[in-house]
Amino acid sequence: MIFPQKWNLKRPGLVIPVFFLSLFPALGQIPWQEASVAAIGGSFVTRSGFTDARYNQAGLGWINRKSISLQHTRPFIINKLGISSISGQVPTGEGAFGATLSAFGIRGLYHTSTWISYGMKLHPGITAGLGIHVWNSSIPEQIIFHPGFSCAMGIQARINDKLVIGGHVMHPAYWSADTHGQQMNFMIISAGCSYTFFQTATFHSDLHIMPESHIQMCQGIELELKDRIGINLGMHNRPFSVSGGIVVLYMHWTIHVAFEYMIDSGSTPSSSLTYVW
Repeated sequence: MIFPQKWNLKRPGLVIPVFFLSLFPALGQIPWQEASVAAIGGSFVTRSGFTDARYNQAGLGWINRKSISLQHTRPFIINKLGISSISGQVPTGEGAFGATLSAFGIRGLYHTSTWISYGMKLHPGITAGLGIHVWNSSIPEQIIFHPGFSCAMGIQARINDKLVIGGHVMHPAYWSADTHGQQMNFMIISAGCSYTFFQTATFHSDLHIMPESHIQMCQGIELELKDRIGINLGMHNRPFSVSGGIVVLYMHWTIHVAFEYMIDSGSTPSSSLTYVW
């Protein structure tokens, strides 16, 4: 017999990873957030950052410099469940291409997720983007196990120097080899706005609607403390979480470190290292 105290100690290392990983063939997506997005409560609709291929693809329309970024997330601080990703963005004329590859898993079950996206300017103050998402699960006996693909699209509009609004839809159509996944509707419709004040702070507010599940509200703020140092704070509901992070710029390098705490599942640290040229 396992006493409750011992069971609680075993649970994070044994029960959570298996349950956590079992969700992805059905959902076809990884609940991974790049550090700068996690730090502002998951708000992404009006941002233009280093991982736009996975978030609002319209953000690629504002990109004018090349970048490559490495990210790592440790869900619930579980040693065996680190999520590693690499992202790249390349400007091309009035737009930019972006790609993100993520991989994680435990012994006997491994997952990969790839986003390939393009965003462009439709007007000096309006951008739109489209992304293709491909995922796959692997087991020792079968390299390609429960593959799938979907798409996403978004739009952003800069009303003026301070106000930006945007919209995004993820997985409006998809296919999955997993029969259980085919029965699930995991489309996410998002709308958001951001406002910059005092020239050093930007407030973000998103509304994420899962038609057959729930509505999530995300808020965050980015503060520039010095020319090369900033701090981010955020929160969202369902599940309720609070988050924060710090960003440091040094020459061509950008470092993000974030920490998110969910009231029902614990802490998730994230970090990213980006080179821009």
